[in-house]
Amino acid sequence: MEKNSEPTANKNQKKANLLDHHSIKHILDESVSEIVASRGYAEDVRMSNVRLLLGTVIIAVALVAQFYKKKFPENRDFLIGCIVLYPFFV
Repeated sequence: MEKNSEPTANKNQKKANLLDHHSIKHILDESVSEIVASRGYAEDVRMSNVRLLLGTVIIAVALVAQFYKKKFPENRDFLIGCIVLYPFFV
């Protein structure tokens, strides 16, 4: 008698380097995502999108502060404003 079907545990088995905690975390995250998605829940990425937007705003503020056309003593107030804005976006 032939055996064509494999157990589902062996079919979806993932391997990770047990000495690498990043690899283990990646496998766990991937497995949990698959289980949650298979149960019909949709992934909500709004928080990730908000974090990306805030990061972009912080980078824009830093670039403006870095490449402002006036040199340091003249742009002191502008730099203080950028420094004050930073904690509100982080």
